[in-house]
Amino acid sequence: MNILSHIDGYLHNGEAWESLCVDCYRIRYANEHYTPIPATQGGDAGIEGFTQTGVVHQCYCPERSYSDNDLYDHLRNKMTADINKLMESKYGQRLDKLGVPAIKEWHFVIPENRDARIIEHARTKTLEVLSAKIERPKDFPYLDSNFKIIIKTAAEFAVEIIRIIRSPHSDYLLNLTIKGNEAPDWERCDSEKVANIRRKVKAVMNEETDTVEVNKMVDQFVKFYINGLDILNDLRLTAPEMHKDLVELEQVIKGDVSMQTTLNSDPATYHTTFMAILNDFESKLKEEFSTALTLSSIGELKHDLIASWLADCSMEFRK
Repeated sequence: MNILSHIDGYLHNGEAWESLCVDCYRIRYANEHYTPIPATQGGDAGIEGFTQTGVVHQCYCPERSYSDNDLYDHLRNKMTADINKLMESKYGQRLDKLGVPAIKEWHFVIPENRDARIIEHARTKTLEVLSAKIERPKDFPYLDSNFKIIIKTAAEFAVEIIRIIRSPHSDYLLNLTIKGNEAPDWERCDSEKVANIRRKVKAVMNEETDTVEVNKMVDQFVKFYINGLDILNDLRLTAPEMHKDLVELEQVIKGDVSMQTTLNSDPATYHTTFMAILNDFESKLKEEFSTALTLSSIGELKHDLIASWLADCSMEFRK
């Protein structure tokens, strides 16, 4: 999964992608004294930054959504141009002035890779560089004899990206909302859970029968429940620390909700109680995650987790 698909404005924004990559490398290679190279005052020498252990990186973000073949062509052409540039003497001199150690790994950092051919091309270009190094070693003192090209994607920096997003002054927000208005797949919500949702919705709405309004709300909460399964699994794989924090918060609030609703035996107050729980949960989600998640994501999580409480025994309204 491409984590950038959850960050608005990053899939086809070269400057934003480069900035995010530099931040990721600052974190991952902090102990190796990572140094970014501003593309001013003499240029960046064909790389975005370097470590003192021989790692350099170059970022590339496609300008728009391409077919697999077109994307491969753009990635191949970019890699070829940059490696050819790396082999020019003027760039070697620039790297030397910057204090870049002999390059062992040249990272090609892209949002995603959908084609094995670019891996093959990286191998071809690696062999070309090594051959040139063997034939003319004095021309390439800035290249290590074990030089290799390595392709990196956003998925490999998921931990760093989430850490950046969750930092207090981050401008990045994760968007977890699921688009689409298709009917819910009822098979993903077993009959017992559907029955629980229906019973509790009727109690909150003070309805004895399955009215049109009741059925509409049941459909909506079943959809929320199913969306929640996907979102929480996505978050668990993409941002395990954030997922852990969300689960811990939800468990605490769910315990309070269970007591609050179980001890309430007055049907006349069910609707008021339900709305108060909804609003209180949203407030706590905002307090904990407003610097990391979009407001729409917080709204989605609120509905999805409330739906899960209706589906199990955490939220109990007895008619």
